Amino acid sequence: MKRLACILFVLIACVLEMSARSHYATVYNQFGSLVSAVSWAQHGNLACEMVDNRLTVDNGSSHSIAIADTTLVPATGYQYLVRAAALHNQPGRSYVVTDSLGNKKRVERTSWGVIFAYANPSHYMHVEISSFNSNFYDDLTDKRQMTVEVWRHQGDSANRICSIPLDDGVDLYDGLNTLMVSVDKGQAVISVGKKKLKAVATVELSDDDVSLVKTGLFLGAGSKIAVERTVLSTQSDPTRRVATTWTRESLDQHFAISSDPLEGYWQYQDRDMEDKWLRLGGRYTVALVASHGGYDIIYVDGSQVNAPQWQFGLLKGHISRTIFDGHYDLVWIDAMFAPITHDAYAAFENGVLMTLSFPVYNSQLRLSKVLQP
Repeated sequence: MKRLACILFVLIACVLEMSARSHYATVYNQFGSLVSAVSWAQHGNLACEMVDNRLTVDNGSSHSIAIADTTLVPATGYQYLVRAAALHNQPGRSYVVTDSLGNKKRVERTSWGVIFAYANPSHYMHVEISSFNSNFYDDLTDKRQMTVEVWRHQGDSANRICSIPLDDGVDLYDGLNTLMVSVDKGQAVISVGKKKLKAVATVELSDDDVSLVKTGLFLGAGSKIAVERTVLSTQSDPTRRVATTWTRESLDQHFAISSDPLEGYWQYQDRDMEDKWLRLGGRYTVALVASHGGYDIIYVDGSQVNAPQWQFGLLKGHISRTIFDGHYDLVWIDAMFAPITHDAYAAFENGVLMTLSFPVYNSQLRLSKVLQP
């Protein structure tokens, strides 16, 4: 059976989704980089241990602590989920904390949450949840509820962006709640829930030149939480796998002194393909550069399918010499960044016409040499 694939073309039935990677942290992998982050936090009143298949983290200090996981994520798209129970969250109870001078104090209302968009200790955001009673000493008017707050930290200042009250769908005592932050396209969606997640807030992220950030835990003064699991999901960036150092300027300089007749720019000429299998992904212009016993095919422009991700200088393929003069084995990077490594060939006619053949799909594409003035 013929395998349906996107070549430089794209299969009609192709699922146009970016792949994602998920990093799970549980007791079974010793909570991985999260435990390392706790160890590196270097707070004398911060302790963690594995208890009953959960990671217990106890902030015995009188100030909040942000614990950044050591895993870097792309600032443009990720999702971070933490499922944990607030152990210091009983009505009418207070908890002992120690300040920087060693003095003992007590706090009644504790909080925990997650940090995100963390570039450094002076530049990050966090969301925290805390439960409280409206009037603990009046049974008639008292009501227990939760508050979800989102904060932005810049320099020495911390500004609260929003505060949302909740009284249903969450555990208001020491049971498990899930808190999730989903970052995409300059926005962060905050979701929380006991059994089912509910989106409660959407906040705009600041427009800063940060490409990689961190996520992690936030622990308010006196808080103690038992983490059942964390899940960090990131959108994989396929362009990293095919990145090169070529620019328009460096290619022009290289071709200006090259004596290789095949090196240079090649542009779309025509095609002959079975549309029921494949359809054209773009009227490409590429560059051929001698490399590793053959030629690298460097993308220049013309992409129509998945166009935003195809940027100048990405590797579009490679052709390798064979025992037959003028004929090459072809590796092609399709429109969705998947390599086609078998049953693909390239051939040249008079040094000015290049044919890329995909016989399994009864298709071919021709490109003509761009003659320099």
